[in-house]
Amino acid sequence: PVFLFAPHRSTSSMDLRRFAETRGMISSQAAARKSVVAFSTDKPAAAATSAPATPAVNPVMTLFPLTSAAVATAGIMYPVDVMRALSMSSAGSKEPFSIGAYYQKFGLKGFVSKGVVPEIAKSTVMRVSKFFFFPLICTNLHGKSAADCSVGEKAIAGALATVPEILMISPLEVAKIGIQLDVDNKYNNNSRAFLKDLYKTRGVSGLWCGWAGMQWRQSFWTGTFFATLQWWKTTVEPPMIDNGIPKPVATLVAGFLAGFFATFPNAPGDVVRSVVQKKLFLDPTRPAYSISPMGVAEHITVAREIIASSGIRGLYSGLGFKAMHLGGSGALMAVLIPAFSRMMGIPYGGV
Repeated sequence: PVFLFAPHRSTSSMDLRRFAETRGMISSQAAARKSVVAFSTDKPAAAATSAPATPAVNPVMTLFPLTSAAVATAGIMYPVDVMRALSMSSAGSKEPFSIGAYYQKFGLKGFVSKGVVPEIAKSTVMRVSKFFFFPLICTNLHGKSAADCSVGEKAIAGALATVPEILMISPLEVAKIGIQLDVDNKYNNNSRAFLKDLYKTRGVSGLWCGWAGMQWRQSFWTGTFFATLQWWKTTVEPPMIDNGIPKPVATLVAGFLAGFFATFPNAPGDVVRSVVQKKLFLDPTRPAYSISPMGVAEHITVAREIIASSGIRGLYSGLGFKAMHLGGSGALMAVLIPAFSRMMGIPYGGV
């Protein structure tokens, strides 16, 4: 028994020491293996995060799809714009616009040619400008993309996006409506001759007459359109697509509704400025006010005259033609911009 137990106690203490040392080595090796595994697992993630990001598209490049869409839209919608301009400029007048009388005098050509050059030029600049500046203003003013902006933020960005366009397009807009209202064909459909005569008789102010009304109409329509377009898309497109209607057609309908309903806050400003410009063109003694407080006051006076003559309804003269024009314009831009963007490989984040 002594022989058996004594060596056993000695052996056990040595074994315990060896076991502890061995266990420490195993633990160290296990920890090392875990570190290696963790390092190897983290490497791809680090590599992924350090991978170069896709370079952002220069905003200037978006001018190509925007211009293509704007030119196409202006050409398609021009006949409706002629009827809109003539209807609105007759607000408060004893001689309302008549399609039949206009057709008898100018024929079908009058709906597709009178003032067409300044209209396409003006509308192209106008639409390109607003759609170009809208996402830039969202980014710089609100610090987020247009898609992430709230309805109110989109409305503010859309309204501000129209300031540059009005400064650029006013002379073209004045020339367009001047030629469209030239029922005696005094200028022979020559917008340059009209502007030359207007500048000679009224100076620079004549080229920006009606500015206050134009700024009103652009700000309210553009702000409302951009603020509501995504809502209309979300509401209209899914059920239409579920019923087998192609997505471009569903987008066309959503764009039309956004443009159509944006017409209602827009119309009074457009009606008033049309009457202001018509009065200026017909009365050689009437002073021309451009971008000035007097121009704003002139619009208020004319608005009161229209209401006194025709009531509030007078401020919505030609609303049917205008709603068709702006609804159709919104629809075409909502469809054509993404189409041209895909075709040219230039992404655009505004619509």
